[in-house]
Amino acid sequence: MPTPVIVAFWMFFGAVGFAAILVIVRELSQDLHVFVLNFWRNIFAVAIFLPWVFRVGTAGLRTKRMPLFALRSLIMVTSSIMLFYSAVLMPIGEATAITFTAPLFTTLLAALLLKEQVGWRRAMALAVGFCGVLIMLRPGVEAVGLGAAMAIGASVVFAFVVIMGKQLAASESPELVILMLAIWNIPVSAVPASFVWDMPSGNEWWLLAALGVAANMNMYGIQRAISAGDASLSQVFDFVRLPLAVIGAWWAFSEVPDPWMWAGAAVIFAATVYTTRRESRLARARPPANPQP
Repeated sequence: MPTPVIVAFWMFFGAVGFAAILVIVRELSQDLHVFVLNFWRNIFAVAIFLPWVFRVGTAGLRTKRMPLFALRSLIMVTSSIMLFYSAVLMPIGEATAITFTAPLFTTLLAALLLKEQVGWRRAMALAVGFCGVLIMLRPGVEAVGLGAAMAIGASVVFAFVVIMGKQLAASESPELVILMLAIWNIPVSAVPASFVWDMPSGNEWWLLAALGVAANMNMYGIQRAISAGDASLSQVFDFVRLPLAVIGAWWAFSEVPDPWMWAGAAVIFAATVYTTRRESRLARARPPANPQP
């Protein structure tokens, strides 16, 4: 399959997890602090990977890049907490829309740190997609509150998570990258959680387990996408998170986005569809890297 199609599939897979994260966090935040939610999310994320750990054994966990794993975890916990706060303080659809500023930061970092070539057509697609986000948010018409500031901050920080994931993908398997992130996240997230600690009860345990599954889906999808293609290409398809998040918020909390959000979404999808079709054609027309005589 063409690389853009593979990247699009895995980004959609991760987007499903992302939408589920915001819905579950909003539901559980009524009784549990977001610091506590983030801690238990990581506990269950590691637990889900235990069958894989038993299968590969200790040999499958060896890595020479542990410092980068630790640094990425610290950044990831910061981004997650800010994202959780945004989902609690503002409508989920709007919080998701704001996070679409992340592709701009990721593309910039990919060019600066990874020396990736970002063609003008892909850059234009990202710019058009960002215009769609501006249509939804209408800056200057509505005040930017704490929730919006948290969402923007989460986007900036998460751009570094994506770039570091791309660096790790060069030598590590996607499973190891996700597992090590969750393992390191446990002690890092335990520190802020200890100040507001509260034990879950009843059905909260099931939702926390689902939160761990959703978190793994989100990060695994992103990791597989950036392993298949470059980081800037994966961000073009990241916009699919919006309709999934909107549907989840409508189903769980009866949140209905205004027409401006749908207008912006139409612009975003137009840019995404164009990029998918064009890069798929280019991939099919491109000659093999090592043609046989």
